[in-house]
Amino acid sequence: MDDSLLRRLRVEQARSLLYDAEPHHAVMLACDLLVAGVNGDAVVALAAESARTLSAHEANRRLAAVTAEVGLAEPDLATAVELITADTCERILDRTVLAEEGTHRLYVVGHEGSPLDDLLPAVAALAERLEDDLGGRADHDLQARLDAMARTTLSRLAPQ
Repeated sequence: MDDSLLRRLRVEQARSLLYDAEPHHAVMLACDLLVAGVNGDAVVALAAESARTLSAHEANRRLAAVTAEVGLAEPDLATAVELITADTCERILDRTVLAEEGTHRLYVVGHEGSPLDDLLPAVAALAERLEDDLGGRADHDLQARLDAMARTTLSRLAPQ
C-alpha cells in the first residue's frame, strides 16, 4: 500500500475513533485499496457498499474490519486529532470542503488530549464570526482567514 492510501486509511480510522468515518470516503478508499491490490475480504465488503446509502455506523464497523485486516493499529488520541486536523486543513485549501463546514470541523483541535488545543480560541473566533456576523455563510474575508489558519496549522504539523 502506498503512503497516500495509508494516510487516507489512517485519517478515516482516526475520524471513526473520534466521530464517525465519512461513508463516501470510506467506500472510495476501499475501492482504491482494491485497485492497489489490497483485496482482503473486509476491503471487498466495504468497496461493495453504496457510497450514497451506507450509514456512518456501518462505515465505522466496516472500516474497523479493514484496518484489522491490514494490521493497522488504532492511533492514540493526539495522533488522531493531528490526522483529522491536517486532513481538514488540506480540504479547506483545496476547496473540497466548504468554509462553513471546515470551520466547524476544526473544532477537533479542542478535543481532550489535543496537542493543538491552543488553536481553539482562533477556531472559535472564526466560527463566531461565521455564525453571528455572517449568518452561517462565509464571505471572502472569512475564507481568507480560514485559509491562513489552515496554512499555519499545516506548517505546525509538518515534520521538523
